[in-house]
Amino acid sequence: MFILLGKSIYSFIWLFLLFNLVHPFPKPANVVAYVGLAAFVITHGLQAWLLQSTMTNQEKQQDKFKALRLFIFGVFETISWKNKK
Repeated sequence: MFILLGKSIYSFIWLFLLFNLVHPFPKPANVVAYVGLAAFVITHGLQAWLLQSTMTNQEKQQDKFKALRLFIFGVFETISWKNKK
């Protein structure tokens, strides 16, 4: 239940930060949103890159969207993988 809540909160945060690119908020809020978007892209990108670099070719073919889900949902995706095993 908490994993689903965390994933939905991350989805809302991504939508909020990406909405700022289309329709910028007033001056102090848009700077915070740009910094937040940069932080999200860097941290989640590093997580997805590390996962992609450690996967074998067979694992990459089995689940092609694993790195994308990790990029979007971050740590909540890794917790859901841990709970599935």
